[in-house]
Amino acid sequence: MRKLYAIVCLALLSNAYKAQESLPYYQQYLLDGEFLFNPAQYGKTDYVQLNANYHKQFDKFSDSPNTQSIGINGNIFDRVGAGLSIFRDSNGPISAGGITAGASYFIPLSSEGERKDQFSFGTSVSFYNMNFDYTSVNVEDGYDPLLIGKEGNIFMAYANFGAAATYRNIFAGISVNDIALSNDKAIVNGIEPSPIKFFLNLGYNWHFADNIFVTPSALINLNTNSTRMIDYNLMATFFNDINSFSAGVSYRTVQNRFDSQQLQVAPVVKVRINKLMIGATYNIGMSDIQTYGGNSFMLSLGYNFDNFINHRGYRY
Repeated sequence: MRKLYAIVCLALLSNAYKAQESLPYYQQYLLDGEFLFNPAQYGKTDYVQLNANYHKQFDKFSDSPNTQSIGINGNIFDRVGAGLSIFRDSNGPISAGGITAGASYFIPLSSEGERKDQFSFGTSVSFYNMNFDYTSVNVEDGYDPLLIGKEGNIFMAYANFGAAATYRNIFAGISVNDIALSNDKAIVNGIEPSPIKFFLNLGYNWHFADNIFVTPSALINLNTNSTRMIDYNLMATFFNDINSFSAGVSYRTVQNRFDSQQLQVAPVVKVRINKLMIGATYNIGMSDIQTYGGNSFMLSLGYNFDNFINHRGYRY
């Protein structure tokens, strides 16, 4: 029975190992991390923006999956933005990491000088490495063929493209991520690239009172494996000239060719104190596996530096 359990677990892990996924997305985009998934968001403000995230899944398990990421982006000259991010993802015997770098270009959509109305497009390249530690998997038969791997490391390169726009408090974006540049065939030596992902988002900042606005939004994640994941978000923000406080909820569902599920509901809190941002989410699982393994949480920290790269500033 013990061996059967190990084989089942390893088979599941092997499937995850063969489909190389880059940075997993959670609610980073609600906590100033939009640029992690859409290169058109590089340099969308006049600040140099630093953003760091830590996400922990299945809090009932000691060795549960966790993801860390840190990125920086800003306007580097004229209307050009650039960004750089790195991440690490750990899941039992599987560990992965990557680095992404790219650039964007902005086009004003109005004569206002606060960059409220603008269109942008961008591209980036991701370099990704995954490692499978066979020695960390323990079974009764040490010569189990499932434990014999020809290589413990896999390297992949991906291209990403995106576009985004804001106009009269409406914001929208689209990005195509994880277009394989290496090992791009369906199966190459037992390695399958990550499915191409499509992110589409739409939202509106409704200013219905002084110093208060509400933001309903949705994000759709599609991929070439016929999976559709949708986030429905509602945030309320109270602000003054320097500080702000935002609170809301994010609800996620997923559908594929075989089934549809309600995945989770997540309270979201974000506090901005001058140029410092602190945020957190707590994902309450609604699926069977999350009920068994526990919930998850994410902590986020950010800071907006005065632009020390482009002293001339953005050209309106």
